[in-house]
This record gives sequence, C-alpha cells and structure tokens, in this order.
Amino acid sequence: MAVTRSYKVGDEIPSLQKTMTQEAINLFEKSGGASGPSQFTDTETARHTLGTGSTVDLRFLRPVRPGDTVTFTGKITGMTKEANGQRVAVEVSATNQKGDTTAAGSGSCLVPSGYFPPEE
Repeated sequence: MAVTRSYKVGDEIPSLQKTMTQEAINLFEKSGGASGPSQFTDTETARHTLGTGSTVDLRFLRPVRPGDTVTFTGKITGMTKEANGQRVAVEVSATNQKGDTTAAGSGSCLVPSGYFPPEE
C-alpha cells in the first residue's frame, strides 16, 4: 500500500536542526571536489547522493563554525506533473542560533506518483 501525502504550493517543509562539528565541516569542505567527485561537481555523484532528478542551488552567505546550531527551513514554491510523479520545487535557507542566515537557495526533486493521492 502506498503512502500518500498532500502537497501544495506555499506549504512549509519540516525544519531540520543540526549542531555542527568540526568533522562535519571537514567532510563538507572535502565534498567541494578537493578529494574527488562530489554532488556539487559531478553529475553522476549528484544523482547517487541527491537521487535521480534532484537539484540544489545553495549560496553560502556566512561561515558556520563548530558548535553552531543550524536550522534548515523551506517552503514549496512550485509543482509540475511529470511522467513518474511530480517535480516539487522549494526555497530553502539555513539560519544559525543567532538568527543569522548562513545559506539560501532553491532546489527540486521528483516525488514518485505513489506519494500523491489519486486525482478525482
């Protein structure tokens, strides 16, 4: 039985909160291409990491330091039907514990048809 959910433009996506460690920051820096292909520089790696049909365009506005608590938020900005489901577009941002925006951007992913209720 498929899990169905209703999505619509304007819906907030659930927030995600992470406390940053030096190890996590180091891993992120390496993902920029310094130690091989990454989701930011290689299409095949991006497909494996992000999933087929997903994109992320994120601008980093200020540094994140070890011990910072970063909250990622977003909202749905568009939905387009495709052959295997719907492409869901989102605006995303990251804010530290001081309320400073550390990153902002957009993304999209293909949500399989099984996650949407049948149309009437």
